[in-house]
Amino acid sequence: MSEKRFLSFILIEGSLLAVLGFLILILPKLTTITFGLLLCLSFIIYGGYKTICAFLTRNYSRHYIFDIIIGLLLFGIGILLFAAPIYSLILVSTCISLYFILESIASAAFAFQTKNTLYLWWAKLVIGFIQFFLGLIILIAVPASALWGVGILVGMCYLITGCIMLCMYIAAKYIYS
Repeated sequence: MSEKRFLSFILIEGSLLAVLGFLILILPKLTTITFGLLLCLSFIIYGGYKTICAFLTRNYSRHYIFDIIIGLLLFGIGILLFAAPIYSLILVSTCISLYFILESIASAAFAFQTKNTLYLWWAKLVIGFIQFFLGLIILIAVPASALWGVGILVGMCYLITGCIMLCMYIAAKYIYS
């Protein structure tokens, strides 16, 4: 892959993250609640599909009973989370915090891999530290911050990451042109 193509991916990703971060910061509660409802609906839809599919294909699978159990379990969890949305928000908060912690590891790995290619490679390492601490903040304050914390922290992280990636693009474009 050429440097110009690589830089165009950094530009697109940085712009997308900055815009998404700004939009999430406008309405953090709505973002968190919407994500929680989508999680509930996805469990219900996929659980129903998995149960029906396992039942219809039982002649072709020796372990179809496990698929039926998993489908019913997913369907039941979706209904339970839909009936008690606070648990959905706590689940979303926990998943988002784990996402940030894993994303921080990927950001650090990206920083060290592009050490010789990008001039501001250390900025991605800073992003990794920010993501790690945001993940820890969400994980520690899960019950109290389930409604607003995820929206604000995700918005901040996306906005900061997008801005730093745009700076990396500008610096690298200046070097390669």
